[in-house]
Amino acid sequence: MRKFFGLLIFCAFTQSSMAQDYKVYLEPAYNAFVSGEAVVVQLDLLNAGRDLVKVDPAKGGDQFVVEISYGQRYNELKPITTAPFCKSFELKPGNKFTSKLEIDKWYPLLKCGQYFIQLVFVHNGVRYESNKKSFDVVSGLPIKEGVQMFIRDQELKRVFKLVHWERNRAERLFLKIKDEPSGAVWDTIDLGTFLKTSDPKLDIDEKGEVKVVHRATQDAFFWTVLWSLPRSVEVAERNRLLDPEVSAAQRVRSLYGEDVEDGPGAEEKHWWKFW
Repeated sequence: MRKFFGLLIFCAFTQSSMAQDYKVYLEPAYNAFVSGEAVVVQLDLLNAGRDLVKVDPAKGGDQFVVEISYGQRYNELKPITTAPFCKSFELKPGNKFTSKLEIDKWYPLLKCGQYFIQLVFVHNGVRYESNKKSFDVVSGLPIKEGVQMFIRDQELKRVFKLVHWERNRAERLFLKIKDEPSGAVWDTIDLGTFLKTSDPKLDIDEKGEVKVVHRATQDAFFWTVLWSLPRSVEVAERNRLLDPEVSAAQRVRSLYGEDVEDGPGAEEKHWWKFW
């Protein structure tokens, strides 16, 4: 009996030592992502062992794998590409490898719901797993939308949707882009902080120029310009603009020690005139 318990203790100690050789961590950038947005995660591997780590996807050996499940912890998703999760690298004992990854390039993450994600490092046939982390994919709260039609491709219709969502205790505005009837989804664009009391402006030109102007704070706007062509969508310009009347009035009042917030009955600022 004593030999049996001694064997159990030895096995437990051996497994504990192995688990401490390589420490694996994974952390999503946010708790929630708007559908179509890049899902960024940070990967960390600490070599606390004595061996040299050699990760080379082309030759095999040590492996770096990210596993994702949807809804339930064991409903594992299949990757949409066979591309490696990282480039080849070597890691000496005592050193740490860190990388950021847009994991939506490997897995289909457009469906709204909860996802569970885990980083796995395989060395000498042994799996070293990070703690499972979860994140949500949300549709966002709708504000307004617009449609772009194409003269040379009358079957193509591109829908632009402005939605907002709270992140890090601040409301942010997002632009979602989807083609119909193909269902192709373009990358969702984070347009920056958003003041919910002001209505954003969405303008779609017949030549493919898309403009979004929204109030970020009481005295500043964000101006975003995109070029939307049948086979491409790209951001051409992003600027932060100060509201000259509001910002100047606040500076004057602050000089006289007055409250910079607008009181009841203050004259409404017609911020729509700046575009």
